[in-house]
Amino acid sequence: MITVAAFVAAAVAGALARAEAGRRWNSPNGLAAGTLIVNVTGSFLLGLLSGAAPLTVTVLGVGGLGAYTTFSSFARDAVSLAELRRVKAAAFYVSATCVLGLAAASAGVALAST
Repeated sequence: MITVAAFVAAAVAGALARAEAGRRWNSPNGLAAGTLIVNVTGSFLLGLLSGAAPLTVTVLGVGGLGAYTTFSSFARDAVSLAELRRVKAAAFYVSATCVLGLAAASAGVALAST
């Protein structure tokens, strides 16, 4: 039962942090910086958990970081930019999210293995 409670608490914390980042740093007609920051930092943190115990990965990785990071908001933000005919901005946002997310995850894994 403690695992379920810890999972739920981590998920609530992750979702609230993501919502706050979006509220603070996303702009309706511009780059969704909050979503980008959340996805990149979440990728790094998940990389750090790469060698952790399965229970830790479940609670913090799946529960906390799963609720913190957001593919659906990323996709919506990219489509919104394209609908506003800001194709270059949309391409930059998609590229930056993918490249920085992969680099951050790699850095987290490398740091965890040292």
